[in-house]
Amino acid sequence: MKQNNSLHPGMLPEMIRHNPDVFFSDDMVFFNGVRCLVSSPLIDKVRSPQYVEMGRLVRVTSGSAEFRINLLPFKHQAGDILIIPENNCFEVVSVSDDYDAQAVAFRDLPSSFLRCTLLRLSGEDFERIGDYLQLIWDVLHSATGSVHVVRHLMMALMEDLRLTENVLDSGTTAHKSRGERLMQDFLELVAAHGTTERSISFYAEKTFLTPNHLSAIVKRQSGQTVMQWVNQRTLLEAKILLANTDSSIGEIAFRLGFDEETSFCRFFKRETNCTPLEYRKKALFTQNR
Repeated sequence: MKQNNSLHPGMLPEMIRHNPDVFFSDDMVFFNGVRCLVSSPLIDKVRSPQYVEMGRLVRVTSGSAEFRINLLPFKHQAGDILIIPENNCFEVVSVSDDYDAQAVAFRDLPSSFLRCTLLRLSGEDFERIGDYLQLIWDVLHSATGSVHVVRHLMMALMEDLRLTENVLDSGTTAHKSRGERLMQDFLELVAAHGTTERSISFYAEKTFLTPNHLSAIVKRQSGQTVMQWVNQRTLLEAKILLANTDSSIGEIAFRLGFDEETSFCRFFKRETNCTPLEYRKKALFTQNR
């Protein structure tokens, strides 16, 4: 099965790969400013749902944007740090005209962050993280350009952010309620199993709740039903497979737990108002522009 579902150096257009604010290798892509990415046709490709194969750290220097990660919205703006561990589903929802950021994609990103994390830092903390990134950028462009030095610097940066997060948490008086914690656990289960497990009882058992109790909590916390969340996760995976693999519609339907291709097509049409084949053609047209 041919698959290409994450941005990697080979996908970068010639004009971006030769941009002085971009560094790339097999293990790392570093945008010292993402304006060249946002203003290029590649933004349409990045907007398509994809898996993050490399961990990412985004330091927003101006403007604002909204991403969806594992179905959840992450709105961030100047002064924010967004950390996205590898193997998460990622979509670009919107980007302001003045958006700019430093963005590092690093294979095996050293991190204590197991979940996607948005940090809103003070000016001093934000500038310190910028100093780390500038030092990493300078090392990458030095005579040695040692990957070992860069990895140690990344480890120090991520540990600094972890400690900063702990300080921010300790100063927060509004702790999550039991309902909020259960909702987070449920969404993590949907992210992990939503492409194959389509019964409420499965998620109820995993959260040690009855189906009715889980349904009530999810509805109260999010305004959506359990099955609406599961359907969104299934749809997201379907879009990724249609846009980034050469699997047949029937193979995708089977992989997503549908008994028949026609059932999958009806589901996809109902959720998107277009057929799987129409979506694939549109995605391929965008990618080949």
